[in-house]
Amino acid sequence: MYIPRMRNRFFLWLYNYPAPVEIDWGRLPGDLPPNDVRYYLGILQYFDTLNPDGGLTFVLTWHFDAFHEVMKDAIVLLIGDEYQQVPRYQCRMRAIFKNGGVRRREPFRKALHMPLPLAWRVMVRDARSSIIRARRWWQRESPRRIVTPMYEIPAGYHSLLEVEPAPIEMRPLDVFFAGTPATSGRMGFWRASAMTRKLMTRALARAQAEIPSAKIECMMVSVNSGRLNPEIYTQKLSSAKIALAPRGNMEETNRLIEGAKLGCVVISEPLPARWYFRDCPAVVLRDWAELPGIVKSLLNDQERMQSLSAQGKKWYDAMVAEKAVAKFITQQLKEMQIPARSA
Repeated sequence: MYIPRMRNRFFLWLYNYPAPVEIDWGRLPGDLPPNDVRYYLGILQYFDTLNPDGGLTFVLTWHFDAFHEVMKDAIVLLIGDEYQQVPRYQCRMRAIFKNGGVRRREPFRKALHMPLPLAWRVMVRDARSSIIRARRWWQRESPRRIVTPMYEIPAGYHSLLEVEPAPIEMRPLDVFFAGTPATSGRMGFWRASAMTRKLMTRALARAQAEIPSAKIECMMVSVNSGRLNPEIYTQKLSSAKIALAPRGNMEETNRLIEGAKLGCVVISEPLPARWYFRDCPAVVLRDWAELPGIVKSLLNDQERMQSLSAQGKKWYDAMVAEKAVAKFITQQLKEMQIPARSA
């Protein structure tokens, strides 16, 4: 059967948009925030370059429940998931590519290898996520439980500008972290992300005491003031040899990808088993109490630091850069044998 060649269409539906807005690559909206929108639009633009006549419709959205007619039979990039949710409109899509994972990747047994103050919080969070997922699964729109294919894509970078960082041996900062502090109060008490940050900052203080010559910088920004200024954050991170990437509200974090992109040696907690973390060269620790010893070992081994820096940039380009994710999406759609739309 002859299928006419048609251009792809792309829509953006930010939280503050009343409806999806069609994207013209030559005239992007002037109100785009300096965050991960740039990363995901970059993925779609690369896809359009690789498949210019696919005749497909893509919608980049942060909405899990709100539906617009333009999304019907479209390919959806769903962003901002912290609980591996199933969107209620799932049955209307051709395919969904989402960050945060598509199924539970952190079973209770993994918590047994964590420090106790973190382990029980992770278990509580995982139980809550399971309840949310189960409820949303049965609230889907299709009574026949139609299952639309869902695929995992990386969290990408967030508050990061394009720069050319110096070689790792020429960077003035030894260790860098920027983020919100471990929050206090009722919500902070229950959050695994708050506890892991508290354990990390304690270990960082011990590392400074044990290695007084090390240049360590920890920039804490209050929740109310939002994220660190992108210019300052990019300048600091590109000046650091080692970047710390504690878990956030989900198991993965933008900081790991940002650090790898800029050639930092990234120290991270255990990573979930997702395709894009294959061959990730992050230095993984199970307990932040290990941090002083790891930092000391790295700073005393310049050759290893240079190797890890190069491996991190290579991994970024091969697995999580916009072009790499666009190729992944292209391959998945090809395997699904999704045809172009007819005129």
